[in-house]
Amino acid sequence: MGRDKGRLFVVVGLSGDRCAYIADGVTHRVSSPKRKNKAHLIALEQVDEGIRSRLASGLPLTDTQVVTALRVYRPHQRKEEHAQ
Repeated sequence: MGRDKGRLFVVVGLSGDRCAYIADGVTHRVSSPKRKNKAHLIALEQVDEGIRSRLASGLPLTDTQVVTALRVYRPHQRKEEHAQ
């Protein structure tokens, strides 16, 4: 429910047992991710290996990398829709 319903995000961090920090690279950037209760998220089985390895090794993640990774799961969206 809410503004983010039906949208795809990347989990960029975890906080305790209940919260996750999510980003999509556009409305919720990696530098200021949105804090969400894990119970309100639906996990997909697909994992982008490039993002997973960067996060696991502690390397910084960019908004461009997140947008590119999510584009695989929503290839029909045009660039103009990302700018909104």
